[in-house]
Amino acid sequence: MKRCLQNAGRSLCLAAIVVTAGAAAQDPVTDLADLDYQDTAWGRSELIKRGYHQRSHDGGGYEYWWNSARKRCIVMRSEGGKVASVVTSPASDCGQSESSKSSGDNAAAVAIGAAAILGIAAMAHKSHHHDERSHGADSNSEAEFERGYRDGLYNQSYNTYSGNSYQQGYASGSRDRDSQTSYRGYSHGSGTQVTCESIGNQRVECPMDTRGNVRVVRQLSHSPCNEGVSWGLSRHTVWVERGCRAVFQKN
Repeated sequence: MKRCLQNAGRSLCLAAIVVTAGAAAQDPVTDLADLDYQDTAWGRSELIKRGYHQRSHDGGGYEYWWNSARKRCIVMRSEGGKVASVVTSPASDCGQSESSKSSGDNAAAVAIGAAAILGIAAMAHKSHHHDERSHGADSNSEAEFERGYRDGLYNQSYNTYSGNSYQQGYASGSRDRDSQTSYRGYSHGSGTQVTCESIGNQRVECPMDTRGNVRVVRQLSHSPCNEGVSWGLSRHTVWVERGCRAVFQKN
């Protein structure tokens, strides 16, 4: 199965790593490869020497063997008195439970799976162009940044009640979106509207394409919104403070 991480207009497809405890069913047994194409009787004697015990056979050329030391079930298939293949098989085919497999194998599988997940997560995080010098202090801040980044990248509504990490993520996502769509140019007609609100008189920055003229088209607060005093512009944002809440539009 493949999963695609959308990142600023391009897809990063990662093969999802599925790790199972122990060998997968129907995989060739490399350390028994020398049995292939040999006499079936000789193959049986070799399996016994190597710690295998026959558990069952179906009379059609399939024999199931269990190795207690390795916690491994294998099936040997014969044709015309010769060994045609030796492959792994689920423990249940040898009358064993899956819990019979060694804890070491399970631990190794879990470790590999965890490493794979961490690797994918790290690539996904770096794909967001997070400034390495401004990582969040904790997992909550990182999650807020990622949520803001996705909202900005996909041009979702800005959540003015979120914190600084969300604001940084939204600004980063917006910059990536602008970079990826710069070939389209920018509209000089009725530009995109952005709602920005100062809650509790705090300063809030809302990502916005501020090139050109930006004006207040609707004031939402009782507190005045005066340019240069309670609202203003920076390169990628419109900021508000002192309780100003308004809808801004670029003309």
